[in-house]
Amino acid sequence: MAAGPMITLDGISVRVADQWVLNDLSWQIMTGENWVVWGANGAGKTTLARALLGDAPVVKGRIHRHYEARRSPDDSSDVLALVSADQHQDLYRRQQLLDEMAHFSGRLDAGVPASELLNIPPNADPAYRAELARMLKMEAVLDKPAGVLSTGEMRKLLIARALLRHPRLLILDEPFNGLDSASQAQLAQILDRLGRQGVQMVLITHRPMEIPGVFSRLIHLENGRSQWQGPVREFFATRGEAPASRRMAASGPALIRRAPAATDSPRAPLIQMRDVCVRYGEHRVLEDVSWTMREGEHWALIGPNGAGKSTLLRLITGDNLQGYANELALFGRAKGSGESVWQIKQQIGYVADDLQLRYQKRMSGLDVVCSGFFDSVGLYRHCTGRQRQAALACMDGTGVGYLGSRLFARMSFGQQRMVLIARAMVKTPRLLILDEPCNGLDPANRRNVLAMLDVIGRRAATSLLYVSHRPDEMPDCITHRLQLRNGRISAITP
Repeated sequence: MAAGPMITLDGISVRVADQWVLNDLSWQIMTGENWVVWGANGAGKTTLARALLGDAPVVKGRIHRHYEARRSPDDSSDVLALVSADQHQDLYRRQQLLDEMAHFSGRLDAGVPASELLNIPPNADPAYRAELARMLKMEAVLDKPAGVLSTGEMRKLLIARALLRHPRLLILDEPFNGLDSASQAQLAQILDRLGRQGVQMVLITHRPMEIPGVFSRLIHLENGRSQWQGPVREFFATRGEAPASRRMAASGPALIRRAPAATDSPRAPLIQMRDVCVRYGEHRVLEDVSWTMREGEHWALIGPNGAGKSTLLRLITGDNLQGYANELALFGRAKGSGESVWQIKQQIGYVADDLQLRYQKRMSGLDVVCSGFFDSVGLYRHCTGRQRQAALACMDGTGVGYLGSRLFARMSFGQQRMVLIARAMVKTPRLLILDEPCNGLDPANRRNVLAMLDVIGRRAATSLLYVSHRPDEMPDCITHRLQLRNGRISAITP
């Protein structure tokens, strides 16, 4: 495309219900520029991406799309494409529907292959699709059942789906979330390569180390307004202390249940697995996994994308029925010995992307936290006054008390994640499972969450099972590491 402006935002304001999300924002993207959108949770970054796409109603100001006047009539490529957590939610819904259709037709063992979620355009070049699969290291992913894809594998699928449309402007909302270190490096190389090939990009991220060199410009948002625009290097070179965050009352009574006094007797096992295997047809997800976790231990579960981490967690939470076909004991009771799923869930707090995807109901932040008392996705029972007070105290303790009356669906991804952390802790569980809990959190909230987890790990009667691909986001209280690779245990270390 010829030089000149591509898109101009002229004093736009966006309102969602009674809340102004963007306020009098002006911004111009020139042809050939790659931009970073920076800001804290709730600053309006995702809404800005939706406004660029035309999916957010602009009630004031105007968006000028200069590329439309220069586009040739026979150009069938998409001008704009988005990769975001909302799209992950859409794919999740589609995969659930396809699975239900397969079960309804009697094809109980017919898992929907991941390749069907690509929604390949009719004019897609097969050679380009194969090249994308090689670039993203996802040849094996496309043949997997969609229901067993990890968050990182689903993220790769979303990126491939967007690139198949040859967009002129690719908008990436936290694309590195859920990717292992090797995949993060591969994606950074791919973005640099796309930039050199002429694909313009807008990157939303909370981590400076995730910004490839091809991104030269940055816009900083605060409370829906543009606070700074200019070169990326200049922004980080002149940036002072991070804005003061809402501090967590990490030692508050709503979050902490005191650990029992130290004793020389063996601690009770929380999880016991012996030769556990999970298979879907010929595809093996876990193979011969034997492992024990005891009270007072805090484990990091690590491994590359597709190693089997999410499947192992679903066996523990009861969301994978193959747990009944294996030698698995939870809280001292063998799986399938008469316990109900809810008796198990009552002792577990859980935070993960797949849980966040399932919360599609119109609920307030307070109701989402209250649902943690009943381990339900949705609130179908009345809470007592004491429970609601405990939920409010827990929200205050995690720094999200101000979100109590806001609808969950109208929160930013990071705000939703903080509310789900409060939901997981509201009942002071014996086992707290955290699958990439810092995904989508700004630096201040990441620091606060990790500090809170350290307090819980050192003082509370709650054991942590923590999954992360980022060593710098590992709580200091971790005592053991379980490493998976290709569905097998590759190492168990203190």
